[in-house]
Amino acid sequence: MRSPLVKRAILMVLALAACCGAAWALGEETFGNAPLTDANYKDWPGIMPVVNHPSRVYHVWVNGNEHFYYRGDTAALNDTLRKFAEARSEVREVVLRPGPGEARSFDQTQKIPFGWKLHLIGGIARHVTTLEGGTKVWSPHPRLAVYVGGEVDLEKIEIPKGLTVAPLSQLKQSNRESLKSGDKTVRGWGAGELVALDPYDAESREAVMALLKDPDNWVRLNAVGVLPRFGKAAQPALPTLREFLQGEDAPLKAAAQKSIQEIEGAEDRAAAAREHQAMLQRIERFLARRKE
Repeated sequence: MRSPLVKRAILMVLALAACCGAAWALGEETFGNAPLTDANYKDWPGIMPVVNHPSRVYHVWVNGNEHFYYRGDTAALNDTLRKFAEARSEVREVVLRPGPGEARSFDQTQKIPFGWKLHLIGGIARHVTTLEGGTKVWSPHPRLAVYVGGEVDLEKIEIPKGLTVAPLSQLKQSNRESLKSGDKTVRGWGAGELVALDPYDAESREAVMALLKDPDNWVRLNAVGVLPRFGKAAQPALPTLREFLQGEDAPLKAAAQKSIQEIEGAEDRAAAAREHQAMLQRIERFLARRKE
C-alpha cells in the first residue's frame, strides 16, 4: 500500500504490459521531502536514509518504477553518497552525467530542477528486468544518477568505496544493444530510455531511427514519439516520417505529423551540445583519476 501523503494521478501512459496495447497505470507523486514509510522499501535494506534525505525535492512512483529527485550543493550530494554506500543491497550503482537535471510534474505544469536522483524498480514494473535484454535498459539494482553542473561541483564529488560506478558510455551502449531484443516492450520503451541518457548522442539517434523500420507498429510509434528529443539532429528521420503520413495507420500518421513539426521547429542546440560534450570529457577524466 502506498503512502497516504502522495498526490495520486491516473496516467494513460503505459507503465507496463505494453504487449497488451494501451493500459491504465497508477502513478503517484510527492513534492518536498516529507518522510516516506519504510514499509514500501523492504526489498532494499538500508535505503531509507537515501530515500528520505533532506535534500529530496520530488518523488514519482508508477507501478513500482520509482524516482527520487534531490537538490543541493556538493556537500549534500556527498552525504547522500555516503548513506547510499551504507545501504545493504548487493550492488549500488552510481552514474555521473552532464547536468543540471530537470524533472516535470505529472501534468507537465511544474519544472523541478534537481542535482541527483535515485532510481528503484520494484512491484509490477520489475517485470521488465525479466524480459530479453531488459536489464540492458533497467538496472534491477538501486542506481543513483548525479547530474554534474550547476550546484554540483565535479571536482568535489566523493564516491565512497563499495559503490559501483557505471560510466554513461557503457549504459548507452548497453541500451543500444537492447533495441535489438526480441521483446517489443524492451525495444519500444528502450528507445525513450536511450534518448533520456543522452539526447545529443549521434549513435543513439541512429539506433532509434532504425526502429522506424521495426516490424512492430507499436515500436515504430514509440520511436516516432521520442525522436524530437534529439532536436534538429533528428532531421535525417524526416523522409521516413513523411512516408508514414501516406499510410493507413491513424495514430502513426498523427504521431509522425507532430514529430515532423517539432523537429523542423526545434531550436539550434549546437552550443548546448558542445557544452554537453565538454562535460562528458571532464567526467571521463575524473573517473580515470579515480582508478589511478
